[in-house]
Amino acid sequence: MTYRMEAEKALQASVVRYLHQSGGMDRLRAALVARAALSPVPKILKVPVLVNLMDVREADECLAEMVMTEPMQAQQLFHNVLYVAALSTLSALRPCITSGDDHCPPVAATALPTLNDQVSLYPQEEKSKADKDEEIESVDFDLSLQCLSPEGSPESSVADETETLTAAQIYAPLRVSGIPWVKEWMVSSVRDLPLHLKEPILALLAGRILAVSLPQPYTVWARYVCSNPGCAGTVKDLHVRVFSVGHDEADTVYHHRLCRVCGFHLEEDPSSRELSEKAQVVLVPAEGSSLTKPQAEHARFQTLTLVLRDEMLQSVEPGQRLEATVMMVPRAFPALPTLEAVVVHPPRPLRPHSTLPSFFRRLVEDRQSSPWSLVVTLAYMFASTVTPAGTFHTFKLALLLSLASCSSSKAGLAVLGVGSNTTLLLRLLRYGGRYAPCKVHHSSLDSVGGVCVKEPEGRVWVQGGSLLLAHGGVCVLGDFSTFRKDVRQSVCRALESGVVHVQSPPHLRHKTPPFKYPLRAAAWACYDPAHGRLRSSTEHDDTFLHVPLGDLTKSITDIFGLVIYCETPDGECEREAEEVITLQTLLDSTNPEEPPQPLLPPDQLLQFLSIARSLDVEFSLEAEKLIRGYYVATRRLRGDCVQGASVPITAIHTLAKVASCHARLALRKTVESWDAVAAVMLSEEALAAHSGYSLLQVKPTPHLPTHCDLHSILGRKNDEHMLYFKRQLEDFILTHTGDISSDL
Repeated sequence: MTYRMEAEKALQASVVRYLHQSGGMDRLRAALVARAALSPVPKILKVPVLVNLMDVREADECLAEMVMTEPMQAQQLFHNVLYVAALSTLSALRPCITSGDDHCPPVAATALPTLNDQVSLYPQEEKSKADKDEEIESVDFDLSLQCLSPEGSPESSVADETETLTAAQIYAPLRVSGIPWVKEWMVSSVRDLPLHLKEPILALLAGRILAVSLPQPYTVWARYVCSNPGCAGTVKDLHVRVFSVGHDEADTVYHHRLCRVCGFHLEEDPSSRELSEKAQVVLVPAEGSSLTKPQAEHARFQTLTLVLRDEMLQSVEPGQRLEATVMMVPRAFPALPTLEAVVVHPPRPLRPHSTLPSFFRRLVEDRQSSPWSLVVTLAYMFASTVTPAGTFHTFKLALLLSLASCSSSKAGLAVLGVGSNTTLLLRLLRYGGRYAPCKVHHSSLDSVGGVCVKEPEGRVWVQGGSLLLAHGGVCVLGDFSTFRKDVRQSVCRALESGVVHVQSPPHLRHKTPPFKYPLRAAAWACYDPAHGRLRSSTEHDDTFLHVPLGDLTKSITDIFGLVIYCETPDGECEREAEEVITLQTLLDSTNPEEPPQPLLPPDQLLQFLSIARSLDVEFSLEAEKLIRGYYVATRRLRGDCVQGASVPITAIHTLAKVASCHARLALRKTVESWDAVAAVMLSEEALAAHSGYSLLQVKPTPHLPTHCDLHSILGRKNDEHMLYFKRQLEDFILTHTGDISSDL
């Protein structure tokens, strides 16, 4: 017994020392001062305890072990220390604190019980725990009675007009962080949940949110008074129940409980119950890279359900990656433990590799004399195992630019490939998605935005659709020409507004309003212009393109940021590309035991894209002037064309995003005029392919010529061509915006 008491004193000393070092005592004092200044005075003092496990381990190894394996006992230990510190602080602040309580405590008519040495919080269902927890609860109760007594003794009256604080009014939940992400402490599947868990323990959980339930109320705290008017149980806040993670919510609300002083029934004070909100989220373990783990492409994962409360519900979205310290709360066998979030960790900052991979380092050194050659070379070598280098060159460039735009805070660059060979376009889309931080392949069985589902028990869930689940990555929509009209409209509305709408089914619309979540993914799709309704004998081809456009309306091409036309009117470029693709396919089929190797090493390409995405770029004045000037001049000249205004209002944002992505791929932190010229070139190629003419005499080249040397395609001749186009663009802007050039 003596050894146990000495161990408890050592732990208490370690807690006091850690709270002083980590600023916990300062936060307690600030909370007490803020509480005293409010009117009426809040009944509960909320002081979350911020515990960094690594710092605690430096202070006391046994305390750190208790926090992980016995979090309820650790919470009670911190609670007791904070309560004593709160009383000491209140006594020092009492001369400058005025009483704000609305109760007039009567004289105690019953003798107060004596103190004992046990400690606890709430009674449990099991008998062994119930006895111990009842003793623990008794300490808080008896300490509260002594707190209410002016002399601190049972013989003294508890009549005191000054503000007091009982032990039950301290709400000090542990917010544990700094736990190493090791396998022993991680919950990655249902297999990691212990079936015969006896006591709550802490663990780490990381995954991607699939569904979020609608918030539901729960009781944070409730106050009770004794029904006997002459009992000390009516004094102030003696019977206060505060919810604690690790216990059932029903423990917060008394059901036919008796006063601990006189044995009469307790009655709840209806004006003193505080409610808050909780929600459940369904998570799936964060998917690994399909390059390093090929089985992850078809792997199946069991989902986990996590309970979030209060401030943890802020900014929770389907598709979001969530990392949290959780408490596994045991339940009656054979039910699995419940996962309760203790603290939700903020998103970890993107930490790419500090140095470039060897292959890309040599490539950057070789192309450093040219502002365009590096990006063009990457597009030339990208996805060489899907289609030979040089084929679908512009489309591959658009995919790389979109990969560089992926971010968990905003929508990425949307790409639409237009062409009749949707088989190869789909292969390129799926291949490019492997290099995104997160990828989702949409199918006709999935919802694009999301759907609300109601369980038989009454809980309503918001299940994320493909656009939401691709949070921070790429959503491969597939062949957009095969989508139903309502699905197309949903996609177009989300891309245009940047908001994904989740509509409730008809039987739930009167109970649940429509939900809106920001779009944080890049949408990729292909489109076959000839797919749609059958052509009639009187239907003619497009006036300029001389190819059937089918139902490819202009609104679709305006919504997607980058629209790449992979076919030309004469078809000569496509025929050459098909010959190269056919030859490459035949050569690969003759030696199936040795599959072709990509020109860009996949693992190094992942590292390079991670570095490119981490760059924070700023626009130079010259780049801004080129983009604004081109946008204004093109809007002026194309405003009265046959097919309507060919340049949408959102084009200036698309141009800026393409230019910034081009700068990232070139590993520049400043968007220079070269990046703006490359963005204008892509835009002008799309306009020329769609309308049949270019104001800057740009000829669409979806495939690079097969008989040209790399010096002409990727080297100095390409730089000379781009420099000539830059001078042409500057003259074009000066000619058509000279009257407002000072305002650009």
